Amino acid sequence: MYKLTQYKDPSAFHDRVYPLLMEDEAANNLPLGLVNTMKTSDKYKDPLLLLVEKEGGGVVGSFIMTPPHYLVGTLKVEEEEILGIVQRLKTFCDALNIAVPGFVSEKETASQLTNAWCRLTGKGFKVRMNQRVYQLNRVNDITLSKGRMVPVYTDQEELLARWISGFVADTEVTPMSDEDARKRAKDMIENESYVFFWEVDGQPVSMARAARRTENGITVNFVYTPSEHRKKGYASSVVAELSRLLLKDHSFCSLYTDLDNPTSNKIYMEIGYKPVCDSTMISIG
Repeated sequence: MYKLTQYKDPSAFHDRVYPLLMEDEAANNLPLGLVNTMKTSDKYKDPLLLLVEKEGGGVVGSFIMTPPHYLVGTLKVEEEEILGIVQRLKTFCDALNIAVPGFVSEKETASQLTNAWCRLTGKGFKVRMNQRVYQLNRVNDITLSKGRMVPVYTDQEELLARWISGFVADTEVTPMSDEDARKRAKDMIENESYVFFWEVDGQPVSMARAARRTENGITVNFVYTPSEHRKKGYASSVVAELSRLLLKDHSFCSLYTDLDNPTSNKIYMEIGYKPVCDSTMISIG
């Protein structure tokens, strides 16, 4: 038997779930990075933090949700035990009128969570993205495109906001308004250390950013190239140079890819990223 315990204090939640998540640090970069961010900022409003424990003690999983995003599930239990855990999750969410838009988890866990949830609720589901988690410990010696990596500056906030909107439109389920994109761009420029453009002849042509630190690693994301600049190696170049910079202060970099985009998976492996596990993003309803 298992029990779910809600935490309001991210630090207290971190202390309980940290040893479990650190058993697979790179694979769990998303939940680790989210909780680490919550410990040091108020970026995420009203997050849901649920610890999954055996009745007799022992942490076996967690559920983390930062509305309006999907619920991030991590479980180390037998498959036949997941239905009982999901029953408790549904009871908890029903009691607090919490809507679960979908799941993000390791591939098999995501499938089992979804099947159990839909069995209990009668709802349908749709796979939104088949993902792969990668880890990099050393950047390969690859040929870079023309140009150079430069920090994003305050006077480039509008451009960054447009590219953030483009990235979200390409990769995420929940759309982002222009106002939210501008707020996100302003926050990135003012409060983050790793937000870069790849620039050719003074013109930005691609971008990448790093965030969600874990104990030993950091995640590369927001890799975006506008359509008119694609297929020229700019994304490979900015990711390679950013990764090289990150490895000066971190033992490894991690990132998520869309498995249905063979080009991005190919270029990341050429840079030196190696597959860790597969993950799935599944919407409910």
